[in-house]
Amino acid sequence: MAMKIQVFIPTFNRADKLRRAVDSVLTQTVPGLELVVLDNHSEDRTAQMLAELSGLDARVRHIRRPQNIGMIPNMNAIRELVDGDYFAMLPDDDVYEPIFLEEALERFRQYPDIDFVACNALTKIGDRIEKSQLDYWREGRCAKGTAVLKCLLGHYPLITNVLFRASLRERFFFHSELGNVADGFVLTNLFASHHGYISKRVSGYWNNDGENASVARAPNPIDIANVALSEYVLYRKEIAAGRLPRGWLPVLALKRNLSILMVSRKIGFDRVRDESRMVTLVPPSMVWWLRALDRTKVIKVVVGTLGFARKCYRRIVAFAH
Repeated sequence: MAMKIQVFIPTFNRADKLRRAVDSVLTQTVPGLELVVLDNHSEDRTAQMLAELSGLDARVRHIRRPQNIGMIPNMNAIRELVDGDYFAMLPDDDVYEPIFLEEALERFRQYPDIDFVACNALTKIGDRIEKSQLDYWREGRCAKGTAVLKCLLGHYPLITNVLFRASLRERFFFHSELGNVADGFVLTNLFASHHGYISKRVSGYWNNDGENASVARAPNPIDIANVALSEYVLYRKEIAAGRLPRGWLPVLALKRNLSILMVSRKIGFDRVRDESRMVTLVPPSMVWWLRALDRTKVIKVVVGTLGFARKCYRRIVAFAH
């Protein structure tokens, strides 16, 4: 039977940007493509544009919500719609290079045991290239469990330029309480339990122009603390389910505690304790220790050490490449 590759584009009220994203999918060089646009009840000319496109190109499928169900539920609906062999998600303000699917499928052919391929998407602000999330990665097969720390440090690939096997659809779920790092949680868990491939070939662009969902509203300090607290709880559930090794628990606890202390440095420990979910999600003994650490100002030393270590790591990576 012919192979089927699905690309899903969640969208809301951004017809002009959506058209660029759609065009970048339709110019892919592989057969068996289906483009599914999840229109979250847009009120601009999105519906008219998609009606015209679907009439001209049978690969385009338009699903319009009867009402706006929210960004995260609209994205989470993807896993119920996957019925092909592979799938990907492209936000309505990002674009693919024509070779994205061709490059990813070639890696699947080369390495039959992998379950996803993460391709290189450059960050753009206007016409200026800023960086790539894969600057800290090397090209090649990535065995399960070998990239968890890299992901926990925030260097996970852009999920928008990842092609997944359909068998991963149940793992493709975004937790709304994690906000802008919900994609990192998804990818970290996949890297922990599945083999993947990292392709450094540029195959797309993430347009960080200030209007995308990731940067439109900067989180306040309490939001940051709550995300760190929720993330730790969710990772513990992954450990309990056997999808993440228990050995990562101390690292996850350290990450949570450092996040709380860094926020406390900005707005005060008592405010973080009283306004966040700390009291309900952290044992009283740990709250006491965190308060004591906050009073010692140890976080200043930690931040300085981490900053120095990051600079050294960047130099090592740059030298290696």
